[in-house]
Amino acid sequence: MHTVSGKNLSIEEVEDVQKWLRQNSISTHRLRREFSDVLPLAEVLKRDYPRLIDLHNYPKKSSVQLKLANWETFNFKVLSKFNMTLSRDFMDQLANGVNGAAEVLLHEVIRLEKRQRVAEERNASLRQEQAWEENDEVKTVVVNKQVGDGIVQVPQKMILYSLYEKMARDSQAKEIIIEAYQQRLAHMENIIKIKTERIDELLMQMGKIQQKGAAGEASSCFLAFEAKDNARKRPSLAPISSADPDSTN
Repeated sequence: MHTVSGKNLSIEEVEDVQKWLRQNSISTHRLRREFSDVLPLAEVLKRDYPRLIDLHNYPKKSSVQLKLANWETFNFKVLSKFNMTLSRDFMDQLANGVNGAAEVLLHEVIRLEKRQRVAEERNASLRQEQAWEENDEVKTVVVNKQVGDGIVQVPQKMILYSLYEKMARDSQAKEIIIEAYQQRLAHMENIIKIKTERIDELLMQMGKIQQKGAAGEASSCFLAFEAKDNARKRPSLAPISSADPDSTN
């Protein structure tokens, strides 16, 4: 069982952590505060191990004691399955947001992911070897291989040429299908681009029409206002009364 405790990372290890954070779209701001609780780490690992991690077991906490309880639960239920455990002192550093503790934790997660990839590749190779042994069309022959200045005999897997031809034809047929889909995708993208440009053009034309309409309405209002103003300024002529003494008979 590998026990993780507080330590100082090298410059290369810190750069590995920064690269891992960028690959997983995790902000470096407030890193020690965010990873003082186990929930962000649980969310990251759940993507690769959905059956192992239940996020309901790790609700977000605010107090140090509750965060520490979350780390203890995660340490027992998840990390122990990977033959890894966090020391009590290190969990206390994480819960208190001690500077550098989150980076140490994430570096251990990177190492864990590398170990898991190596194990998966080894298992895949073993399964392939087993499949070859069970397949009558695959034969093992001994070939001479130069190693340094000497010649050594090494076993090598061989398959029937007819099987190779069939696999080559299948591969070529798949490549043709992929190319056809890529051409279709490029055609659809071109159509979308043309339609987008047409929509932008129509929107610009509508904007110009609306501006002209607004200008016409403003001009009509100005003319109406000017007519009313002129009517108010024009003097009115009163009718001449027949009783006016200055009028002629």
